[in-house]
Amino acid sequence: MNTSGAGVAIALVIMLSFLPLNQSQANLVEQTCQKVQYHDLCVSALRSDGRSSSADVKGLAAIMLQLVKANGTDILAEVNTMLPNATDDVTKKCLGLCRDKFGEALNGLIPEAMAKLQSGSKHEAMLVTIEVGESAIECDSCFSNERFGPSRGPPPFSDKNHVYFYLATVAKDIIGLS
Repeated sequence: MNTSGAGVAIALVIMLSFLPLNQSQANLVEQTCQKVQYHDLCVSALRSDGRSSSADVKGLAAIMLQLVKANGTDILAEVNTMLPNATDDVTKKCLGLCRDKFGEALNGLIPEAMAKLQSGSKHEAMLVTIEVGESAIECDSCFSNERFGPSRGPPPFSDKNHVYFYLATVAKDIIGLS
């Protein structure tokens, strides 16, 4: 019985020694998110990813870029599902533009931003991340202006585009802090 009590005490000491690290990492997320636009989105997005608990600020920026990519991948899948069913030329052209913009962001810009972040080219990573967010703006504006014909109003995935833009803005801001 004495041996098991010692084992429990050792386990408790080990567990408590990790508690300050977890609290410290939670504080890093909070401290970082206090310095960016869309604080609440920043905190909830980073806390939803377990890797944040052991990341430094540069790591948080990388995680946020990966969250932007995941969000953009979902939007692109929705666009690709809608495109074959589009019945008018304006909608087809706008969905095509959205497909191209998100494809460019996912396959070119986000990997470029990640590479620049990892290499320490913070300013360049921020500029590329701004372009990433603009993909959603250009997609939305195609539907609401008369570029290809009469306005169609916002696309059905406009709310997702806004979240994507906000996530990209948070990523850009965290890159600036890294």
